[in-house]
Amino acid sequence: MKNIRSSVALVSVCSVLLVATAAGQDSGDTDNGKQLYFDHACYSCHGYGGIGRRNIANNASGILVSEEVFITYLRARADQNPQFPTQTMPNYAASSLSDDDARDIYAFIRTLKDDPPEVDDIPALKGILEDAETGL
Repeated sequence: MKNIRSSVALVSVCSVLLVATAAGQDSGDTDNGKQLYFDHACYSCHGYGGIGRRNIANNASGILVSEEVFITYLRARADQNPQFPTQTMPNYAASSLSDDDARDIYAFIRTLKDDPPEVDDIPALKGILEDAETGL
């Protein structure tokens, strides 16, 4: 029951922040955020371009609606992760990742776009698919 209450509280906080900050401007430094994204190994789950085990490109995640929601999520993860052992994202307390660094990572993540090329634009893949269709 305690886990359910904690989850409801976290969703409530994020919902309030969503409404309060939806029109806010991003203030992070994307270049520094890119370096921090790699330094903190975010790519190991989210991929180098935001497409991985947990997709975040194209602002696919609800925690990317604003800087405040993103930081609140990171901080709540630090407080709640021991209660939710199925969560695999690391804890990011303010002592391990400053708000400024979190804003920078957020700014970089917001630049990630999943825009793969068409199959016809990849000759090797096109050849493989054509060979597969003809049974070669």
